[in-house]
Amino acid sequence: MSVVKLLDLPDELILAIMKKVNPQVLLLCSMIDIGNKRLEQLAFDRCYSIDLTFDYVQPIEESLMERFYSHVMPRIGHHIQSLTINIYHISSIKTFVENNFHGTLPNLTHLKILLYAKHTKTGIPYTISNL
Repeated sequence: MSVVKLLDLPDELILAIMKKVNPQVLLLCSMIDIGNKRLEQLAFDRCYSIDLTFDYVQPIEESLMERFYSHVMPRIGHHIQSLTINIYHISSIKTFVENNFHGTLPNLTHLKILLYAKHTKTGIPYTISNL
């Protein structure tokens, strides 16, 4: 039996796998700033739309977000065109952007803020637009 490693796969297949990884933050933290230029470039190609919404236990979320803000965001901030965040993350993202990008993500054109609650009947997260 032969073993196929991730780096043996063509870029198209790696990109297809990357599309299935949730939360996106986990993918970006796993591929950016780890020393593999090919995986890093493939991850950069997906950085135009960032979704920071996910359901993790608090301590895991905090360590993941710390790595995201310290290692990933400084490298991708200027690429972000669309950003989806939980209302819980507003303070952190605001502080990061003020400290690293002079208060503005230069290419941001879409911002979606989700409340940290889900509709009791449908399980769909509330958004500002459907309150």
